[in-house]
Amino acid sequence: MRPQCLKRLPGLQIALVAMLVLAAGTASAVPSFARQTNQPCAACHVGGFGPQLTDFGISFKLGGYTLAVPNRPVVPVAAMVMTGFTHTNSAQDPSTLDGRRLDGSHLEGNDNLTLDQASLFLAGRLAPKAGIFSQLTYDGIAQHTSIDNVDLRAADTFSLPDDMSLLAGVSINNNPGLQDPFNTLPAWAFPFISSPIAPGPSAATVLDEAWAQKATGVVAYGQLDDFWYGELGTYRMQSVSTQKFFGIGVDDRDAGALRSPLYARLAVRPSWKGGSLNAGLVLFKTGYQADRTLPDTTHYTDFGIDASWRQMFDDAGQATAAASVIHESSSGTPGLVEYSLTGAYYRPSPWGGSWGANLQRFGVNATALGSRGTRLQLDWTPTGTRVLSGLWDPSLRVGLQFTAYDELDSQRGHSAAMADTAYLFAWLAF
Repeated sequence: MRPQCLKRLPGLQIALVAMLVLAAGTASAVPSFARQTNQPCAACHVGGFGPQLTDFGISFKLGGYTLAVPNRPVVPVAAMVMTGFTHTNSAQDPSTLDGRRLDGSHLEGNDNLTLDQASLFLAGRLAPKAGIFSQLTYDGIAQHTSIDNVDLRAADTFSLPDDMSLLAGVSINNNPGLQDPFNTLPAWAFPFISSPIAPGPSAATVLDEAWAQKATGVVAYGQLDDFWYGELGTYRMQSVSTQKFFGIGVDDRDAGALRSPLYARLAVRPSWKGGSLNAGLVLFKTGYQADRTLPDTTHYTDFGIDASWRQMFDDAGQATAAASVIHESSSGTPGLVEYSLTGAYYRPSPWGGSWGANLQRFGVNATALGSRGTRLQLDWTPTGTRVLSGLWDPSLRVGLQFTAYDELDSQRGHSAAMADTAYLFAWLAF
């Protein structure tokens, strides 16, 4: 049976889209969380840019995006643009590439300069105990606009006996795992930007955004005494008409249903001067009925172990590491294992801002679709360490990302190396 605790939310969905449309009429916008807190981007984001969170950023997210400078009105609107140049070791067949280059011409087999995406955000404090992160995205390659990640939160902190505290909150979101604050699960894990047209692994767990933007969930979360952290929630597939309303393309809409879905998370968060660690478990279990008129249901169980580490140094450098292993079984049969291990280091740049390096080892163990590879990213963020000023104050990251495959969809050697990719990108937020 369908879970009854989660009803359709057309009023909320319409309100979110309406706020985004109203925000689109604003002439000037900057990264709204930085304006709201009057902090540099580096306060919340490792390296001063992108989704990877510092300890302060984790606390800001768990607090419902509500921390703000008192009596300082802020328009909770921001925008970003991603553009990139993709070169693969061997040219792809142009007939298999569907989309447009930056100049409007059809994608070619290699060396494509593209507008990867442009996004508008409604992100910030909505009320003293409620906030939102929401994204409306134009896909410059497909030339299509649709709703992207949405995370609407309410949270509060309560005092308990023996000087203990409990932070409790709820997240309404449209991507299982989106609410997780530790950058270890697929929704927010490295790479935070990558080529949308380069070849990549075909196999992935359902927790790896199989139903992103197509399922709506309610997840309760809590953090006890800044150490124990947990989540418990459920999701429901949006109707086809709702997916259409949110701009999901015809070929990407899912007419199926999730049956008795359960999402659960448990982690510990020890911390020390200048650093912290989180380690935990995640479970996503659901039945998937591809055709609602037929009884056939596939049962998926994703069980993962993950950890991440952050450390600040006296020279203002910062190192991080993140690891995850997610095992998936399908209708009781062992299916695949998806894993990732990433290390990063950022430090102040002599040219301003910060520079950094990320190194990742990743893979998927799957029958006939196994993949293994290494990814290296070098980037420079010239603006992330200063406090933004004014309504127009852009923040920029430029970088070069290399991806090399030992195995891709069970092809090895030269066949896998043909997909090796160099990706030069510019990522602007304002």
